[in-house]
Amino acid sequence: MLDSALSPPTRPARAELLVRWGGAAVGAAAAWTVAHGAALGLGVLHALPVFAVCVTAGVLAADAQAPGPGGAIRRASLVPRRVRDVLPARFALLLAAEAAVLLALLAVAALTASPDDTGRAGRTLSVACGSLTQSRGPWPGLFYGAPLLVALAVGTAACGYALRRITGRPVPGGDSAVAAADARRRRERARVVTAAWGLLVSAPLGGTALFASGALRSLSCVGPLVHTAGLLLLPVAAVAAGTALWSLLTVLAPPASLRSRP
Repeated sequence: MLDSALSPPTRPARAELLVRWGGAAVGAAAAWTVAHGAALGLGVLHALPVFAVCVTAGVLAADAQAPGPGGAIRRASLVPRRVRDVLPARFALLLAAEAAVLLALLAVAALTASPDDTGRAGRTLSVACGSLTQSRGPWPGLFYGAPLLVALAVGTAACGYALRRITGRPVPGGDSAVAAADARRRRERARVVTAAWGLLVSAPLGGTALFASGALRSLSCVGPLVHTAGLLLLPVAAVAAGTALWSLLTVLAPPASLRSRP
């Protein structure tokens, strides 16, 4: 009864939402497994990008199975279709800033990291204070940062491909209402893909900033500048956590065609 009551545009919208939810469910299960299956802090830190990658895969799968526009197709258009025209500008700028902060933080952490007591490189932060050496971890050196960078690179390429695919679809013919509806669908799907990339950026940034802050603030033989840097990383982690939550809600939110159903 429900399927027969759904209009043709609503059925693919519901299927798209279910695929997105499926990616999030797989991501949650995978993140739980990773978080409880790896020691040395790797589980918790790597669970975040694992979840984000699965959510991104769900978004890409949902976009791939979504039908193209129906009706007559224009062979050519004088209106250029660019990725930046469908991106949520302010959200994209925030994510770009967070990505820059994440890369900078991982670079500084990699340059200052030291091996731990068993020789694992890039896992701790060591500071010499006279004859005393303090080591604190986990520190987001390459031991933790390299997998994060790989996940970010793969996810960025996948989301970039999805945005190009959304932007490059043929434009349906018809009146202005049809073109406006098509433009809304493009912007909505671009916002979801951007939010999926936001999870790839903000979730690791929150975990990395939190780990680095804890290590810096636990050093007792350093000056106030180091402790201040550790404190400044706490609001960075808080903003990243808020962005990750907003991105997740955006990914899981029903499409507009479902929200506007009578």
